Amino acid sequence: MQEITRAAVRERLPERRADSNKGSYGSVLTVAGSMAYRGAAALCVEGALRGGAGLVYLASVEPVIQLVLARTPECCACGCRTDADGGIHPQDTAALRAWFAGKNTILLAGPGLGESAGDVCNVLLGKRRPWAAAVLDADALNALAAGKLRAALPEHTVLTPHPGEAARLLRTTVGEVQADREAAALRLAEEYQCVAVLKGHETLVADPGGTVWRNTTGNAGLARGGSGDILAGLLAGLLAAGWQQGRTALDAALTAVWLHGAAADRCAQRRSRTAMLPQDIFEDLGAVLAGLEA
Repeated sequence: MQEITRAAVRERLPERRADSNKGSYGSVLTVAGSMAYRGAAALCVEGALRGGAGLVYLASVEPVIQLVLARTPECCACGCRTDADGGIHPQDTAALRAWFAGKNTILLAGPGLGESAGDVCNVLLGKRRPWAAAVLDADALNALAAGKLRAALPEHTVLTPHPGEAARLLRTTVGEVQADREAAALRLAEEYQCVAVLKGHETLVADPGGTVWRNTTGNAGLARGGSGDILAGLLAGLLAAGWQQGRTALDAALTAVWLHGAAADRCAQRRSRTAMLPQDIFEDLGAVLAGLEA
């Protein structure tokens, strides 16, 4: 098992070139949020923006979009109708897929989607999908585990489960996942042929080739709802920003996990592990990135 180091992250961080423009850093389509889970979309959208993506789009129901635009007006809105459960109406996702054709966009799907996740993701990940890569989190993982997501995963996919989601994906128990986290991370990567990020104390990143990386940044202040939404967004943003520079899904996963934890460590010094909120780490993320870019 290898350790994710600051030097390795600095090497993988996408370069911000003097002669670049927003088109140089790719785009992310975030498909997230529902009437019941509005904040998840706001956190992952800001994570993608702070991760360096040139453009970040949000596809969601109107109340979610209103919240996100009030927080991050840099986001581009793709309004969707609401289904009977308060989520994105699956019929609207076909138009999304068609509109993004040829744009080489990174798909981030799952946070806060609710019961519509399976139907929505089946359309987005169906034939002739336009995505350069995909990050699947939260309800998208639950749909995958339950067999509701029948479409094949894109070649460059990252799954970001917490132990409970990992247990469902592997058809086992949380206790067994936690008893041998390295083996669980490897099974996820091999079975789903993707980069797997097994979140938790010393988050693990595994690739289908059989290599596992261990992260030593982060603390128990991240143990609250919303932390994973930020990580998923940050990962997608880094993936988009580095795509044209030859950075891979694995590069983005390693970088995002380390940055997320390092920002949380700095935040805990300011706010305490008890009082810090996930949204607080954005300020510290900027400070950590500034140190790497110096």
